[in-house]
Amino acid sequence: MIRFIIAFIALFVVAPIAVAQTAKSINGEWISLGDVAPVTGDAAAILIGPAPPPGQTLAIDPAFLVSVAKKSGVILALPLDQPIWVTRSAGNARAANVANPARPANQAPLIGGDPEEAQVLILIRDVPRGHRLSEADLDWAPASNARAVRNGPADMALAVGMESKRSLKAGQPLQSSDLKTASVIKKGDPVKLVYAKPGLRLTVDGLAQNDAGKGEAVRVLNSYSKRTIEAVAYADGEARVMQR
Repeated sequence: MIRFIIAFIALFVVAPIAVAQTAKSINGEWISLGDVAPVTGDAAAILIGPAPPPGQTLAIDPAFLVSVAKKSGVILALPLDQPIWVTRSAGNARAANVANPARPANQAPLIGGDPEEAQVLILIRDVPRGHRLSEADLDWAPASNARAVRNGPADMALAVGMESKRSLKAGQPLQSSDLKTASVIKKGDPVKLVYAKPGLRLTVDGLAQNDAGKGEAVRVLNSYSKRTIEAVAYADGEARVMQR
């Protein structure tokens, strides 16, 4: 989390003095895309980075906003010749919205037992498509809205070991739809193809023709016969031939 904040601060200038351009006022500890750009819906909940200290102002590079939005599938048209100023209110920060209490299983953990401080899992580094998540990739942050809480994993353990379906950016709230069961076999990987039955075990080398998680179907090209065999992914680099 510390590395993400340091990288984020490198793109901004904190200014305790007033600025000529009208600053956008925020109350929370994090800046979302909806705070600084004309977007609504899910796009408005995309986290940009930590807010300045209470009572202070920072300048955001509009090119950075356009880049973050584009990587999340949102196209922004912003003037690039002047920064966007953001001021954090000096008073108490507004508590984040919480998820619908009728669905407590989907709520994120709370800090210090305060039900007003709902938390959401975020990524602390960029991860590529197909990356298997670990605790080192994740951290908790205040939720920007109830939707982020409802759609995200309620426990870090539910995300650790899962695989990203697409490239994801640091600071982005993690959604359950971003994840899938981790593949034990990747397309193009060498695979040990195993045929086993009582008293008999045969193995042959092959190449995987598609990604597959444990227990999922995988097509393997037999390196010797050059025939494609239907099998089931069993473990990392190993598939079992389905017995008919």
